[in-house]
Amino acid sequence: MQLVLSGVTYAYPAAREAVINNLTITFPVGWTALLGDNGCGKTTLAKIACGLLRPDAGSVTRDLVCAYVAQDADEPPEALADFALDYGRVARKLRESFRIADDLPWRWDELSFGERKKLQVAVALWSGPDVLAADEPTNHLDADAREQLGAALERFRGIGILVSHDRELVDLLATRCASFEPGGIVVRPGGYSSAHAQAELERSSAAAERQNARRELARLAAEKDKRAHEAARADARRSKRNLDPRDRDARGRIDLAIFTGKDGQAGRLSSQMDARLAAAQERLAAARVAKRYDGDLWMDAEPARRRTVLHVPPATIPCGPEGTLEIPELWVGSTDHVGVVGPNGAGKSTLLSHLRVLLAQAAEAGLALEVLDIPQELPADARDAVTARAAGLSPAERGRALSTVAQLNSDPDRILEGGRTSPGELRKLMLAEGILRHPALIVMDEPTNHLDLHSTEALERALAAYPGALLLVSHDRRFLDACTSRTWEVRDGRVRER
Repeated sequence: MQLVLSGVTYAYPAAREAVINNLTITFPVGWTALLGDNGCGKTTLAKIACGLLRPDAGSVTRDLVCAYVAQDADEPPEALADFALDYGRVARKLRESFRIADDLPWRWDELSFGERKKLQVAVALWSGPDVLAADEPTNHLDADAREQLGAALERFRGIGILVSHDRELVDLLATRCASFEPGGIVVRPGGYSSAHAQAELERSSAAAERQNARRELARLAAEKDKRAHEAARADARRSKRNLDPRDRDARGRIDLAIFTGKDGQAGRLSSQMDARLAAAQERLAAARVAKRYDGDLWMDAEPARRRTVLHVPPATIPCGPEGTLEIPELWVGSTDHVGVVGPNGAGKSTLLSHLRVLLAQAAEAGLALEVLDIPQELPADARDAVTARAAGLSPAERGRALSTVAQLNSDPDRILEGGRTSPGELRKLMLAEGILRHPALIVMDEPTNHLDLHSTEALERALAAYPGALLLVSHDRRFLDACTSRTWEVRDGRVRER
């Protein structure tokens, strides 16, 4: 059993270029990880493979049952009720593996995004597909839930297509990685670690080859100039224009040189250099190394003038259907970088909602400050509003925003062209557009969700250098360690500062 995409091309209606162009790839039994930067076409390819998008050209194997686990968790899976009512062995084992309580499927609107994600994956596995495409399945999941997910997906025996920035999950599941690169998709064996090591070896080899090609081109150019000068001097020596007509000895020497070809040799060697120079130029052009953008996102940013940007009085607030969340007195200073951690369903989103209310009350009391608030997920109309707002910026502001997008590792030329902006690109665009307002406080809920690995590293560097106040909710401890210096933990109905 295998899934074959042959000569597939797909372009979004308003896009200038196809996101996938004449692609041929085979997915065998086992997990294949799709790797690449945000917006390169990973989700599009997964949807085409599952029959959710029809390609503009090419063919896809259609005699297989497919299931697709979407990145976002806005809508419940179509078969959620059937899964909840099934008490067969498979359904019971999945509920046990993911620790899904019987009432959970019936409370979709009340669930955290992490709890929704577990239900999405469980329902997809329960349907018993031939092909399972999991698009960023560890988004929103805490450490325990990620372990449950990895074990469940590892037991899947069909054709798996994994779109993920989670290096540990890719290493656990993938037997090969298909990477979106400037020259097309490159398939390498193994999980992320082995595929990444191979890609880095290829990159370093390409960089060395480019350096050697540049040196060779410079050497040949210098040699060509030298031979051209020698040929010019030979032409001058063969000329009889300035000789005395009676100087027969000089004319004889010139005739002999022309007859033996000695003076013409320099000219012929100079002509031969053209072909060698052209070959060296082609070698240099072929030795491509992908560019990465680095820069300072916060050139004119500065902390708020007042020392405290957020004061949280002690309170006990409702959390979940019947629980409460106990909050001690908390403070966020003008330069504090605070990380909020805790398991799924503990109340992190409830805490953020409470903080937003406090910020709104402060604004009403005349203590307003500029806050950039980027939530976990956005509904479709809000996504369209973000791109429309960015498109309406002045040319100077749009240029700066798109420069920020480039520094966060996305292509600024295509992000506003009219195709559907990927969730990762949308987050970058929201940050880029928000930076223009000089925020004193940035609030981000799960900022690394939907981001590719290079983008996560770029965002990590950018937020670590932010001079103002940060409040980040994340399950990515490595990311928080790099970006924050304080931690609020939400667990067992309480918020504690660690």
